[in-house]
Amino acid sequence: MYRSRLVVSGFLFLIVVAFIGCGDVDPVGKPLPPETAEISAVLKDKWKLGYETEDLELYMSSFWKEGYYYSSDMATDDIGDDVKFDEWDEERESAIRVFTKWRNIEIEISDPPEVKILDEAKTRAEVQNHYKIQLYVPEGTSLAGGYEAVYAEGNNIFIFEYKNENGQQEWRITEWRQNEYSREEIEAAWEMQ
Repeated sequence: MYRSRLVVSGFLFLIVVAFIGCGDVDPVGKPLPPETAEISAVLKDKWKLGYETEDLELYMSSFWKEGYYYSSDMATDDIGDDVKFDEWDEERESAIRVFTKWRNIEIEISDPPEVKILDEAKTRAEVQNHYKIQLYVPEGTSLAGGYEAVYAEGNNIFIFEYKNENGQQEWRITEWRQNEYSREEIEAAWEMQ
């Protein structure tokens, strides 16, 4: 009788230990609002993936053609060196130039992005994210100083619009403002890591 109590007690102890071990599961996160999830998918599955794979059509499908605008401060306070496009075709030509000059493009973006809906109809959103990009020269070539790649980092502010194309409602970028980090800002950020 004593032995059977010991076996039962030992068995109960193992069950309690097993249940305690199972209690360490991380809680499931709250799902993203539908607008944020859809916008995040555009950034990851069209904008980022299209650029990294040099798939021009995929990349350009992240933008609305009508009313497109882009600006970059080129990591300076000098507005004279800013780059600005106010035509979708200029973005397309810029991407072609990059895809011709560089290989093995790697982009890292903050995910999920910060999304702020701008209107009650939920058809416009301001979207902010942080990015890091590295672009490599083709094999057998190098940049001045023998470097094989360039690196940039900064913050993007996008305006997304939810519109209809061919009978399908979708989010795409209509405005993109790129605030690049200077070399000093990048070096300071790396020292802090």
